[in-house]
Amino acid sequence: MGHGASPSCPGGDPMTPAAPRRRALVWDLFPLFWLAFLAFPVAGFLERPRTAGQTLLFVGLLAAFLGLYVTVFRFRMVTARSGEVQERWALAGWAGSLVTYFALFPLTGGSGGAFLIYGASMIGFQPRTALALWLAFLNMAVMVWPFWTGTYQPDDLWWLAPNLVFTLVAAYANHASYGQRVARAQLEQVQREKERLAADAERERIARDLHDLLGHTLSVIVLKSELAGKLAERDPARAAQEIREVERIGREALTEVRAAVHGYRGSGLSAELARAKVALDAAGVRLNVTGPLPELPAPTEAGAAMLLREAVTNVVRHTHAREVEVSLTRTAHGHRLVIRDDGVGGEGPEGSGLTGMRERMRALGGSLTRDGTRGTTLTADFPDDVGGEAGLGLVTA
Repeated sequence: MGHGASPSCPGGDPMTPAAPRRRALVWDLFPLFWLAFLAFPVAGFLERPRTAGQTLLFVGLLAAFLGLYVTVFRFRMVTARSGEVQERWALAGWAGSLVTYFALFPLTGGSGGAFLIYGASMIGFQPRTALALWLAFLNMAVMVWPFWTGTYQPDDLWWLAPNLVFTLVAAYANHASYGQRVARAQLEQVQREKERLAADAERERIARDLHDLLGHTLSVIVLKSELAGKLAERDPARAAQEIREVERIGREALTEVRAAVHGYRGSGLSAELARAKVALDAAGVRLNVTGPLPELPAPTEAGAAMLLREAVTNVVRHTHAREVEVSLTRTAHGHRLVIRDDGVGGEGPEGSGLTGMRERMRALGGSLTRDGTRGTTLTADFPDDVGGEAGLGLVTA
């Protein structure tokens, strides 16, 4: 900067919760790497001897600028709560960099233009495109002003022109990154709200079904049990008949409860694929099912549906994929379900969802593998000899 190249200070990063921790740390610290270009104004300040007052002014303003810069990029991860905070700090960072430039221009000369580029990079982190660009243009005008006043000479254009480009690119790139973060945060919030509403609706349905299923039956059992107790001494035969009736009603209720619980375990892989398509469409991800779905044993279908649900949840929340491919094929010893996405991938630690599915697959006698080299690929092998009751119980554990 000044008499050399300058960074555009892009604030965008592809970090997501599903990315490997090492990559997340690098991108989290990435804006700090651009601070190396402060070497230009520092070199400009050290070109000639300075008084103690000038040194104190330079060091103090530089420290204040660094505090603003770090704070602005600290809030660059947009959430519903931090959006307004980010905007205020972006404006403060831009204003602070402008003040620093004017205050230190007599000491640093053209190399102080670094502060104007940093200011443009910080003003990009707010939602108003017009404001970001106009303030970036203002920084560019300030940078050019010494050229019109005669402070700069025509041969200074070789370093001034690139700095002007970097100033505009810094503002626009960080504003585009900010917009993507806002959209991503809003999408995640909508997805969480949909999941919460779906969970509430499911709880209400279960409560309603249990009331309809057991309310009347348990009332009849209580009445017949009271009647049998009253008849026990004066009419034992009638009391025994009532007790047998209680047993019959109880067995029927148990059968109905088992049927209802089986329904809660899922409505099959086809229905789960339909729900997955709705969720992926809402997230802007295309679902591609390769080939027809073969007939599956009940335990295998239940396990495959739950694995698909977990995989789709991870795609929507974390991977930033554009396409998900699902295939289910027959193998020599069972069935193989492959779920592949073209997202960020990586070999980071697994969440509790996939860990639980891996344990359930082992309990079913199958296996689950994950490959994160190109996106994420989950491969589940289901054996043919899965016990019906055991398999269903393990899948829904």
